[in-house]
Amino acid sequence: MLLPLVERLTRRRLNGLGIVSGQQTTAVGDLHFYSSEGAQPLPPLVILHGFGASSTSFARVLAYLHTRVGPILAPDAPGHGFSSARNPGLTVDLAYAGLAELLLRRLDAPAILFGNSLGGAFALRFALEHPERVRGLFLSSPAGAALDAQDFANLQGSFRVGSLAHARRLADSLTHLPAWYNALLAPDLLWRFGRGHLRSVLESFQPAHMFTTEQLAELRTPTLVSWGRSERVLPPASLEFFRRALPSHVVFEEPEGFAHCPYMDRPRELGARIVEYMRELA
Repeated sequence: MLLPLVERLTRRRLNGLGIVSGQQTTAVGDLHFYSSEGAQPLPPLVILHGFGASSTSFARVLAYLHTRVGPILAPDAPGHGFSSARNPGLTVDLAYAGLAELLLRRLDAPAILFGNSLGGAFALRFALEHPERVRGLFLSSPAGAALDAQDFANLQGSFRVGSLAHARRLADSLTHLPAWYNALLAPDLLWRFGRGHLRSVLESFQPAHMFTTEQLAELRTPTLVSWGRSERVLPPASLEFFRRALPSHVVFEEPEGFAHCPYMDRPRELGARIVEYMRELA
């Protein structure tokens, strides 16, 4: 498999830059995380990856940020990356519970939470449940919008990868322009999304997990929602829902050249916007 090798080599490279690896034991599993002390007097930054990704996926963003911000914490969700999961029937609720436990144990000051996709939904949920622990939110194409039955089925189906062609389509949809190496990664994606913890989490996801208007009305945390104009994974109805349901203090941006995973093909631009937002809040 190509991806596990790339992830191990990337972790070694990050460790060489001074971004250290750690492990936190939780009730859900032993969770791997990257951390950095940071060079700037800014609040802690937490980076939460999306479904099927990992903190290592943010390697180029982490390399950009670690000399430009304060403390960084970037965990792997249970069953993702280098994190384990005790329960073979891992669910989306258990995945969130493991991350929330890690954050409550490791954060010693209110943090700015960056979350992409499912990580955005987790960041938003954590801010609603623990507002005293969150200084601000930066949500990049967040999941969790209430959708009609067809949009929900289509979204879930896009991650039920059953063939190499499907894997290639999914990979191509993540970035502004498809990467040349996506064909090489397709077998790994087919293997990763078609079995084990990821498939279990995917099948556990139900419309009841989506946010309601009433829940989002309670959000008081300063929040930026970044929704790239090249978004092709989440349906347009997701952005429409968040625009209607989130409070008026939430800021929306629709950057050109950003797709569902800007950390993959726009890491410097994404990193620079994170730094700018953190300075605005500080």
